[in-house]
Amino acid sequence: MSENSSRLQTAQWVIERQLAWIVAADAKVAVVVAIDTAMIAALATAFAATKSATPWAIALSLAAVLFTVVATACAAVSLLPRTSGPPSSLLYFGTVAKYSPADYIEAFSKASVDELLQDWTLQIHRNAEIAARKHLLVRRAVGWSFTAALPWVSAVGLLVRP
Repeated sequence: MSENSSRLQTAQWVIERQLAWIVAADAKVAVVVAIDTAMIAALATAFAATKSATPWAIALSLAAVLFTVVATACAAVSLLPRTSGPPSSLLYFGTVAKYSPADYIEAFSKASVDELLQDWTLQIHRNAEIAARKHLLVRRAVGWSFTAALPWVSAVGLLVRP
């Protein structure tokens, strides 16, 4: 087995790891959105149950809602598909889909191990960019959710007090 064939196997392993990081970011989004939705629902319930909301309760509620909306927006943006990739890739789905089946089979069959290795490494780099962006957005979503929790707790406390 040539050195580049061995590197090709390593590149395939690296890409699988990166895909797992992307999936992990997407899984965290579900948690953030669920918590944010529950916070908004609890706040709405507290508002419905209150006899009169104080100006502080209203201000804190608005702050909590605003921060929760920002968190949810960050979470939503992290889920947007990123379909741009290396323009001549034989691996990236967005580029592969542009080939006709016959042209793709021919191009892939003619590709050397060195060309495939270069394609894999470009794909690794692109997936690293995607994973880094997703994790940044998820980190921001979590941060905004925690920030929203501070005024939320106070607002709910003011709204449900006897």
